[in-house]
Amino acid sequence: MKIKIQARHVALTKDLKDYIKRRISYALGSRDDKIERIVVTLSDVNGPKGGEDKRCKVLIKLDGKNDIVIDDKKEHFHSAIDLAVDRASRAVSRRIERLQNKARKLKHSFRSKSSEERESDRLYEDYENEYGY
Repeated sequence: MKIKIQARHVALTKDLKDYIKRRISYALGSRDDKIERIVVTLSDVNGPKGGEDKRCKVLIKLDGKNDIVIDDKKEHFHSAIDLAVDRASRAVSRRIERLQNKARKLKHSFRSKSSEERESDRLYEDYENEYGY
């Protein structure tokens, strides 16, 4: 899992970078085999005006699947990062669970389909044997 951190119109300190990496590693570390890369973009929407304008955008690229994008705004970067990473963790878990359920359903349908085909083959064999063909 590769983590890329970007900042727009914001000074990105080493402490903030370390905090982001630590939060992402903790929240998504158990699923890092399914995650190709993560891009975190920090920006200050209003500039020096203040207010709830610290934005954290998290883009997660899963292996061979659609991207997951989480975008949150808060008054401070740390709280925006926490909220975005928590939401990203839940979204990744849901996406992986849905994909696993879909795979199970497909596997089950193939099993039941193959058993139906086996029954039709047996009927055909019985038909052949009954009439001597």
